[in-house]
Amino acid sequence: MDRLSSFSNDPSDKPPCRGCSSYLMEPYIKCAECGPPPFFLCLQCFTRGFEYKKHQSDHTYEIMTSDFPVLDPSWTAQEEMALLEAVMDCGFGNWQDVANQMCTKTKEECEKHYMKHFINNPLFASTLLNLKQAEEAKTADTAIPFHSTDDPPRPTFDSLLSRDMAGYMPARADFIEVRETCFCLG
Repeated sequence: MDRLSSFSNDPSDKPPCRGCSSYLMEPYIKCAECGPPPFFLCLQCFTRGFEYKKHQSDHTYEIMTSDFPVLDPSWTAQEEMALLEAVMDCGFGNWQDVANQMCTKTKEECEKHYMKHFINNPLFASTLLNLKQAEEAKTADTAIPFHSTDDPPRPTFDSLLSRDMAGYMPARADFIEVRETCFCLG
């Protein structure tokens, strides 16, 4: 899964400020009139009125931040993304590792929030169910029908193939080692 750089904690994931080339830290400014590529400025360059080629200081702009609640008033969008990323990295159920990676929430807060909003949420559950049903319908169209009553074809008893397969163990996907032994009666 691609990481969403606009929500990342790592400033090196974002493009640098066009004015001073420093790493952008939230909040930062995106010119609404320039681009593509997008024209980003740090707050210091924006307040100085930085202009460059076609970009003018009186252009309309957007304030870029992920410091707002999405699913829960006590969790920011940045924390939501960090939680999902930590669960992907550490695995579902490893809540202590998830909390250690997040740094802003406890093990209990991470587990409770994830279970409430991503596992037990009817909106997400119905979406996942619809995706699963769509995938099953897609594979049902392309799958070769198998009827459990069908007996697989077998070689005739006295054929060379039958003799070759006589020691085959399907559960092991291997053959029994057949050793010739000679019994001497004496």
